[in-house]
Amino acid sequence: MSEDATAIAAFTESDKDAERAAIVAKYDRGREEGAAIDPWEDPNFDVYLSTDRHGFLHKKHLAEVRYSEKYLQHERERQMKWNKMLSKWEKYRDSEKLRKRMFKGVPDSLRSAAWQKLLELEKVRKPRVYENMRQLARKVSPDIRQIDLDVNRTYRDHIMFRERYNVKQQALFHILAAYSMYNKHVGYCQGMSGIAALLLMYLNEEDAFWALVVLLKDSKYSMHGYFVPGLPKLLRAFDHHKSVRQKYLPKLHKHLSKEDVEPSLYGTKWFLQCFLDRTPFSLTLRLWDLYLFLGEVVITATSYGVLKLHQKELLKLKFEDVVGHLQSLANRDYDDDKVISEIVQPCIEELRRSKMERAPVPESEKPPEVPDDDDAEQNGLPNGYQPRTAGNEDNLETSF
Repeated sequence: MSEDATAIAAFTESDKDAERAAIVAKYDRGREEGAAIDPWEDPNFDVYLSTDRHGFLHKKHLAEVRYSEKYLQHERERQMKWNKMLSKWEKYRDSEKLRKRMFKGVPDSLRSAAWQKLLELEKVRKPRVYENMRQLARKVSPDIRQIDLDVNRTYRDHIMFRERYNVKQQALFHILAAYSMYNKHVGYCQGMSGIAALLLMYLNEEDAFWALVVLLKDSKYSMHGYFVPGLPKLLRAFDHHKSVRQKYLPKLHKHLSKEDVEPSLYGTKWFLQCFLDRTPFSLTLRLWDLYLFLGEVVITATSYGVLKLHQKELLKLKFEDVVGHLQSLANRDYDDDKVISEIVQPCIEELRRSKMERAPVPESEKPPEVPDDDDAEQNGLPNGYQPRTAGNEDNLETSF
């Protein structure tokens, strides 16, 4: 390398270090007096008129929801049953009773405790690892700039993430930055911010980090393949989805093929984030309850179920309207209980009978290379850590 090229490279690295330090400093300061927050980054709350029960802000008045005493009593009884089950988790974890209750839904007040049990966080937490990764990311993560950009556009219509650099935005930034160091093969990829934000709605910062670790590392979910360069699992999921719709919905499959409607046009967030922002949030939570309980069969079955549910409408639509219809499911009104019991659950059973509950993994594909936790704990570095360049986005921008 010539002297000029060496000087330019050194200057560029110096610029990156300075930019990283400036971004980290903003999150350190948070919303303290004197914090530099541009008006466009912190929109006025006054434009919103209502907050729903999940914390999302709305620009119109919402109808007041009044629950009958019978319903409230039923919910109290459900909470008592769930409390008992959670307190004796080893007894119930593989029981038919748990399975039935999972399909009926987890009480929101106990969702945090249930998700911790389902993800077995008590078994994966390692002392000092998260803090080590956080501190390392502040110094060398190549993904800080992209993480900052995505934090600024993640759930900005939610009360927890509305204010720029508030406590939850700080936690989201720290989790994603730490993970970019923890798993060098993934680093940071667009789409992870929404998942981490959802976890933060129900878990504390460090538990949300370890939950993200489980989702990417555990074979039950295997999200690792969705986020590594090339997105191999996402491509396999699309192919498998086409096989499912061809087998079970041949008429619709023929129509979608004729209209050149590929799964990539409507299904990226279905598979990558288990329907985040693609179904009403109350239904999304029910799907995530089941996803954490059963694994990726829930995504495969729900993707099939959505097409099955809307088949009559879709058969009448042309290309643009098909895609628009499937991308706007979050704006529709569903009976969550009916969707789960009459669509998702039967589709899970149907796919299991035909052994199509998940996309086949090629024998030639290596298992995901993930950090050795003990090594990370001892050294403060992911196993085999080497400097990595940013840019694991793989053209996801148009899908989010």
